[in-house]
Parts: sequence; structure tokens; C-alpha cells
Amino acid sequence: MPIPAELNYANEDEFVQAFLIPLLQRVGFSLVVNYHGHAELGKDLIFAEIDRLGHVRYHGLQAKYESSISLNQIESLITDCKQAFANPFTHPQTGEVERVSSFYAVNAGSIGPAAVQHYFNSLMPVYGGNARLLQAKDLLTLDRWASVNQTGNVVATVNGLRIELVFNDRIAIIQLSCLQRRIAGEDVPWPLARFKIDAVSAYLQQPILQNFVKTDHALKYWELCRVCNSVFDMLSPGVAVPKNATEVMLSCLDHLSDIDALSKSMQLGIQQSLQVLGPLAAI
Repeated sequence: MPIPAELNYANEDEFVQAFLIPLLQRVGFSLVVNYHGHAELGKDLIFAEIDRLGHVRYHGLQAKYESSISLNQIESLITDCKQAFANPFTHPQTGEVERVSSFYAVNAGSIGPAAVQHYFNSLMPVYGGNARLLQAKDLLTLDRWASVNQTGNVVATVNGLRIELVFNDRIAIIQLSCLQRRIAGEDVPWPLARFKIDAVSAYLQQPILQNFVKTDHALKYWELCRVCNSVFDMLSPGVAVPKNATEVMLSCLDHLSDIDALSKSMQLGIQQSLQVLGPLAAI
């Protein structure tokens, strides 16, 4: 059975980079590290999760890009599994020595029934349910499941960002008018309204729209909105006005210009994401 068209990549490395790593991230795993070619000892990838009791569990994955794996070929994956459990790895961020608690053998194509049976019969007496096997049909099911679940997250993120950006656009107009009149010498009251950054903050924690809303744009927008809010707090009635108030207001005018440009860029990205989501975004 040939490799499905949905998993058609140039080679195993591209399959890992372009499909497996994004899939693992989309289903909720973190710290996905590619060990391929670096004394991997049975582990192309290592990924992590926090279990319900707050402990970090590490998993190893060995990937194959074969149209089919037979009984004779499955032996290499059995060896990979044993090596993965036998050999610890060094955490890339903490430097601590850790071990995997489960192992996944993955193939972009199919795995013969006899090979599947031999794989589990060889490993389950020692590793139990911690030795796993995934082939093309399993990967495509996971991919569709992850897409549906991610779509729900994207829709919520899109709507939150869109509402916040539109609200802030109105606040920017009010602030701009006040700043210009203050700089011109008019004694106008400072507006009470401030920029909202809750949705942008939430997006920065899980930037799942990176193909549409760039993370660096969102971060810069968040920073400038915070700065402008601080300036207006500083220049509000009852607060001692600094000697460089005019300089501060002129700087804030520049920030408002940048905020407007970033808002337009992010709103365009949101509109593009809605077109991709299609009917699923109509909520």
C-alpha cells in the first residue's frame, strides 16, 4: 500500500519536520525536540506533556518513511524501542538527564498485520502499553481530529482579537485627538478610556495564527499599547505633570501611528484566517 497523498513528502526528514512535529504540537505536546542524527539511540523526536498530577512525562518517537513495513523490517523498530527506554537523554533547556516513559514507532505508510503482532508481542511483556505503533491511517485520523479541535481554538482567538482591535481603534482616535490638542496648548480633559490588551496577551501565550497574525507584530502592539496607557495615566488629572510632558506626548503620537499600522496588519491577517476557516468560522 503506497504512502497516502496527504503524507507525500520528499523524504523522511521532511515528513518529520513538516508533518509530525506540527501534529504533535497541535495535539498539545510541548518541548518537541528533533534528535535525528544526533546519537538518537532509538529516538528521532522527544516530546513532553504534564500529566493530571502535575508531573512531566517524556515520550520518544522513531519515524519511518516507508510505503509498507513487513515482518522482517519491524525488527529495527523493536530495537529502536529498546534503545529509547535503555538510554536517557539530556534535557535541552535544563541540562537534566531524563528518560522517556513511552515510545511511539511511526510509519508514513502501512505496517503489515504480522509485523504489528510481532512488534507488540516482543515489547509488551517488558514495556506494557508504553510501546505504541502508529501508521498512515492513524496519523491521518489524528491530523483530522487536531484540525477540528484547533479550529475551535482559532475561532475563539480570532473573535477575541478582532473585537479587541476594533475597540482599540476607537480608543486610538480619541487619544490622538486629545494629544494633538494638548500639544497645541488646549486645556482639554484626558480621556478615561485605555487600550485593552487581554486578547493580545492570550494570543501571545498560544500564537496559533502565526501564518496570518505574526507574533512579533502582536508583541510590538502589546508593548506600545501598554506604553500609551502608562503615558495617559501619568498625564491624568491629579498626577504631577512631568517637565518633559510635551516630549512624552510627541513620543506617544508616534506610538499611536505604529499601533494603527500594526492593528491594520493584524486585522488583515485575521480576515485571511477567516477566509481559510470558511463556514467553521461563522459563529
